[in-house]
Amino acid sequence: MADPPQPPQYPVYPYPPPHYVYGPPPKERMPGLTTTAFVLLWVMFVFGLLGTLNMASFAVFRPELLIWTYPGLGSMRPFVVALIVVQGIAWTIMRGFLAVKIARRSARARTAAFVIETIGIAFQVAFAIILFSAMNSGLSDPGSFRYTFDCTGIVLPILIICFLSSARSRQWCDR
Repeated sequence: MADPPQPPQYPVYPYPPPHYVYGPPPKERMPGLTTTAFVLLWVMFVFGLLGTLNMASFAVFRPELLIWTYPGLGSMRPFVVALIVVQGIAWTIMRGFLAVKIARRSARARTAAFVIETIGIAFQVAFAIILFSAMNSGLSDPGSFRYTFDCTGIVLPILIICFLSSARSRQWCDR
């Protein structure tokens, strides 16, 4: 005589339970402008990391290039280089931290990104003015040099502020 059929060891449903008809609900996607600001924060993270490492390597291995490039700094050169390296590390860490927190939908990180990027714009402008005057004061003929200013440090923070200030970004970050 054959053994009677055994019930399965786990529950077998012919179809999903009623509350998960189509599986779990999909996660809400980050809005496009918030995603762009998130990516720009990581781009600024990489730029900050590379710029800080570049300045630190020049200060350690090729100090004569700093003397030649910024003759007007004089005895302030070590202080300026240390300030650039320390603030570069601080901004890099803050931008990476804010990018992670914005991805986790933190409204405080969104607000902190506004503040940090606004302060960053002010520092970039002040830094450009200081370096311009340092280069200009060390020359015998102050009107005969070319100063190239990279506006990446100003444009990218402005874009981050604009992208994070959108209504969809505000709604997405305010869980």
